[in-house]
Amino acid sequence: MDRMLLSALILWFVTLSFVRIGPAVPPPDAGLDGRYAAFFPHDKHMEVVDDCKACHHRYDENGGNVVEEDELDGGDAMRCRTCHTEDASVNAREAFHRMCIQCHRTVEKSENPSGPRTCGGCHPVEMPEDPTPLVIER
Repeated sequence: MDRMLLSALILWFVTLSFVRIGPAVPPPDAGLDGRYAAFFPHDKHMEVVDDCKACHHRYDENGGNVVEEDELDGGDAMRCRTCHTEDASVNAREAFHRMCIQCHRTVEKSENPSGPRTCGGCHPVEMPEDPTPLVIER
């Protein structure tokens, strides 16, 4: 009897190792599609983008970017989500997609190393070991 039980258990574990059985629910921090929020290495971008106003903006009635460099002190006033709320004409998701993807495409066309342009490049399926310095908060 013990031999039969042992054989059944071994067969069960071997079967489980070939068939991925587990929760089909994404991790709690992942979105509905199972991907995490975008990651944005702000410090890395500061190294390669000369003009902060290339990303940070506040437009006047003529469409000119009137943000001043001294406003970009790391406070909440110039974080993307401060203005790009869910109720804004351009919400944060749309703003990130427009700004980031378009910039990466432009850089790629100039034949320079570029950032990701696909979903998985910014929205990982698995959480990196240390995501802290990468989380978009700007």
